[in-house]
Amino acid sequence: MRQLDHSQNNEQASTQQSGKQPAYVNEQHALLAAIVNSSDDAIISSDLSGNILSWNHAAEILFGYTATAIYQRPFASLFPAGQLPDHLSLIKLMQQGASIGHFETMRRCQDGTELPVALTISAMRDEGDNIIGLSLIARDFSVGYRIAARLTQSERHFRQVVDAAPNAMVMIDRRGLIEMVNSQAETIFGYTRTELLGKPLEILIPSRFQRHHPSLRTGYFANPISRVMGRGRELYGLRKDGTEFPVEIGLNPIETADGIKVLSAIVDITERKRQEERFRLVVEAAPNAMVMIDSRGMIEMVNAQTEHLFGYPRAELLGQPMEMLIPARFRSQHPDLRAQYFTSPSTRAMGSGRDLFGLHKDGSEFQIEIGLNPIQTADGLKVLSAIVDISERKRFTDELSRRNQELNNFAYVASHDLKSPLRGVDQLATWLTEDLAGKIDDETNEHLRLMRMRIKRMERLLDDLLLYFRAGQLGGAVEHIDFADLVRDVFELCCPDQSFRLELQGEFPRCHTHKVPLELVFRNLMSNAIKHHDTKKGCIVVRSMPNEQWLEFSVSDDGPGIPAKHTERVFAMFQTLRPRDEVEGSGMGLAIIKKTIESLGGSIRLSANQPRGAVFNFTWPRNMAEAL
Repeated sequence: MRQLDHSQNNEQASTQQSGKQPAYVNEQHALLAAIVNSSDDAIISSDLSGNILSWNHAAEILFGYTATAIYQRPFASLFPAGQLPDHLSLIKLMQQGASIGHFETMRRCQDGTELPVALTISAMRDEGDNIIGLSLIARDFSVGYRIAARLTQSERHFRQVVDAAPNAMVMIDRRGLIEMVNSQAETIFGYTRTELLGKPLEILIPSRFQRHHPSLRTGYFANPISRVMGRGRELYGLRKDGTEFPVEIGLNPIETADGIKVLSAIVDITERKRQEERFRLVVEAAPNAMVMIDSRGMIEMVNAQTEHLFGYPRAELLGQPMEMLIPARFRSQHPDLRAQYFTSPSTRAMGSGRDLFGLHKDGSEFQIEIGLNPIQTADGLKVLSAIVDISERKRFTDELSRRNQELNNFAYVASHDLKSPLRGVDQLATWLTEDLAGKIDDETNEHLRLMRMRIKRMERLLDDLLLYFRAGQLGGAVEHIDFADLVRDVFELCCPDQSFRLELQGEFPRCHTHKVPLELVFRNLMSNAIKHHDTKKGCIVVRSMPNEQWLEFSVSDDGPGIPAKHTERVFAMFQTLRPRDEVEGSGMGLAIIKKTIESLGGSIRLSANQPRGAVFNFTWPRNMAEAL
């Protein structure tokens, strides 16, 4: 190196004598120019007047001017007004020994756009340390600036979103150290943010789970996906005070400049667990068998009644398909029916109109009714089924139907077969009266009259008996009727001599109903009012009082009334309050109309009228088509 220096000194001396530049100097200048021109930074020089003298390739790219176009133009034109001091002020600062290092400002490109730039300004000096110009080095950081600004803004926004989240949010790095928490995390765990940041996540996990957590975390970082943590397991968090609480955790991988982080959304499910336990206790205490399934048909919950009804212990049912409780001949249809129900879930009876059967563990079948109830849970829609064994009820219903049919048959036979001998006796009594006219005394005539009257009463009793057993079966075609006209027509039949007066009160409906049973009710009530009146004239008032659910009517009279002690007795069969020889009647009329009204879902009651008389109030279905 020293030899290189000696030769260079000799060359310099020779050059000074000859006035020519040595070759190595030209080579150095060429190398320096190449370096300057290949720099990624814009390198610009100016004279003391601030006019540009040199301009490298990076400057062309950064500002958009060619070297020829910008030569001898003031460098101040490259920057918006007010961004830099003028060149004289810069030179004065340099002369005073001040330095203008790296700073950020804005540049103006040839097309007029203004973009951020990093700028360094220094003085160019000659061998005598005199300032001969200025050197400007400009670095483009517009792309980096935008990215950094965007990243900074995104990070700010991300932190704001995390902090505003309704659930606890905790972000950790690959080592399991906490890098971010929100205010909800402080609330549910009881730590301040300062106490959590930089700490291992294990401080929030009960000690019995801490040993396994690092390996689980490593496994997650090896395959990071958004998912629920510990599906199917009970998860718990640990508060600062040492208490534990059940949690649900959602894991979300986050790509950052420092690598993958994991953001955990943590939900305290203490209240939900408490509600689930209450729900479980209610289900367990239910008097019916209760079975809850998921959308796949897997059994998730049963109660003690289910164990008793189907003969399986609970452990043999949980996690098994519902089809194990269904007879084999119905199993193939059940998945499709279940899928349809989950598509349109509603609280309803299952299989309306069909006979449903359950399958006992011993293989025996029994008839059931099932109520379906959709239940929304954190794990999605479930269906809770209430199952009732109706085997005994069906046997009782079938037996009752059989006996009712026998009773109806008996009533029909009795009504028709007993009438024949009665008619024969009546005929004999009539012949005796006709053949012995004028030959028998008045007492014998009276006995024959009473005989024929009682025969007629017996025939009426048999007719009413048959009508009573058929009361619940009365119907006929549904007709659109005017209730007021029907009442007037019935009254005219009951009182053709117009000795009584009819008064209608209220607004009578016009709607569809079964005319025959309604006529039967009004005819019995009005004929009773006339028949049991203590005078030959009176007034019957029929009042209409419809409401949203029912049509309500009252039939009142101004007769002697009925004592309060007989208000229930009058609706019983074969009951009359006066001797039958005084008033014709079988004692079946009110029993018939009571059965008729109640068979339609209505009711009838008796109350006193003021100042005298009786009032019968009854309700009639508003929609007769639904009632029947």
